[in-house]
Amino acid sequence: MSHALNSNLRLYPWFHSAASLMGWLPVFFLYFNQFVSLAEAMQLGAVYYFSVCVWEVPSGYFSDRAGRRVTLFLAGFSLVLSYLVFLCASGFYSLALGQFFLAQGVAMMSGTDTAFLYDSLRGLGREREYESREANAQKYGFASLTIASIAGGVLGSYDLRLAYVLSLFGALWMIWLVYRFSEPDRPRTGKTETLSIFQAIGECLKKLSDTVLAWLFAVMVLMYCLEHVVFEFYQPYIKLLDLRGGVPDGSPLVSGMVIAVSMFGGILGAAYSVRLHSRLGLKVLLCCAFLIQLLIIGSFAVVLSVMMLAALFFRNFPMSAIHAPVNAVIAPRVGSHLRATYLSLQSLGARLAFSGLLWALSQTIDQENVLDWGSLSLVLREVLLIGIAGVVVLVGCIPKVLKK
Repeated sequence: MSHALNSNLRLYPWFHSAASLMGWLPVFFLYFNQFVSLAEAMQLGAVYYFSVCVWEVPSGYFSDRAGRRVTLFLAGFSLVLSYLVFLCASGFYSLALGQFFLAQGVAMMSGTDTAFLYDSLRGLGREREYESREANAQKYGFASLTIASIAGGVLGSYDLRLAYVLSLFGALWMIWLVYRFSEPDRPRTGKTETLSIFQAIGECLKKLSDTVLAWLFAVMVLMYCLEHVVFEFYQPYIKLLDLRGGVPDGSPLVSGMVIAVSMFGGILGAAYSVRLHSRLGLKVLLCCAFLIQLLIIGSFAVVLSVMMLAALFFRNFPMSAIHAPVNAVIAPRVGSHLRATYLSLQSLGARLAFSGLLWALSQTIDQENVLDWGSLSLVLREVLLIGIAGVVVLVGCIPKVLKK
């Protein structure tokens, strides 16, 4: 068993690479906008995040009961199905179906991947390596995203569908790696193994009586929303700049290059996350992460300029810098029989919040308008105000144990 678990540890960073080979990232909004209006494209984003919410907790519960490996298998197959649907899509409803299957794949991975790593380390008695190994896997993921973003942007400059072909290859690679995984043993806890999904959710919600877990839950929900606002709207921002690079439409190419640069920021954040956590402490690290995210949103909200694209270098830095430190605080406070369910519940809260935010923002602009600077600027300024208010509330509620 120790040989199999060590094999899991070797393959885990490559699993992150395969799962992150998402060539569609720099072109998805542009792809949607070929078939639907700006408001409908935002609604497709809401469909995705709401669909993730539908699958999030059931997938975590399934992972805790049926096992990590089978759950990751299902995630891979769902991603393959989604990319095939996108390749054949031609309107709102077919795109929405692709979003649904994409959400299923992402939800099945969410929480299960990091729980798989922790369980594998626990089986070897090496739990203390979790934070550093999770950070290392994040670096592999961002490196893969960098390559996928450049390639997806280049391919998308000629045909946006080609970016989804690249993503399909990544999903198939992911399935092959999961096939080579071994299911780690998890401690049996008797009565808790027979919990229904509603009982498991109830047990996870009881964990939120721990003020540290409750506060970190709120932190991750807000950080997710702020990070994904930048992710959701940088493509239409680039489209408005009307940049060209010797191809029919330079937006996919520029988008791919920009998101690739942002991945270097993510790699940097993951590489220094453990060191920053050690030197600054979790409280200061989180405050710095929020400040960076708000500055990026603010700069994009007030100025339409190619110079602002430089700020996207830091887009992935905040979340990658706090990901491993936050999970290192959460993991020991939640038992193995509930860990994937709890992390899925946290992701559900984040995605449900962002889904609602996107839908609400889509109602504040002209429903028939395709794309203009006034509408985009308005949306970003609204998010900035929400973000500032949220950070102020969270800073005022920091648990005493984290103030040290």
